[in-house]
Amino acid sequence: MLASAAILLADRYGMHMILLINIRSFYLDGRKRQIAFPLAGFLLTAGLLFFPVSPGPIILGDLLPAFTVLALVFNFTIVLTSGDRVTSAALKNRHLGTFALLTACIHFLFPSIVLI
Repeated sequence: MLASAAILLADRYGMHMILLINIRSFYLDGRKRQIAFPLAGFLLTAGLLFFPVSPGPIILGDLLPAFTVLALVFNFTIVLTSGDRVTSAALKNRHLGTFALLTACIHFLFPSIVLI
C-alpha cells in the first residue's frame, strides 16, 4: 500500500523526495511489474479480508485497508490497460494516494482502530 501511495504521490511531492520518483520509475520500467502490482493487490485484499490482524473478526477483518487496496488495484489496472501510461490520469490520482498513505499509517500504528 505504501509503494502504491508513493507512485501516486510522485507528481505532487517528487521534487522534495526523490525516492518517490525512483519508486515510480521502477514501476514504469517493466511491464512485468505493472502486471504484478494488481495481482499482488488482489492477493493482499483476500489476505486482509480472510486473515485479519489478531483482534479482528475471522471474516471481513480489515475492511478499510482491504477497500483501499482494492481501489488501488482498480487504479493500477486502469494504468495497465491505458495506452499512454506515463501521462495517464490514473497515475496522477493524488487523492487516492493520500488516502492510501493515511490508511497504511493508521493501520500499522493502530491496527485495532481500522477493524470493524
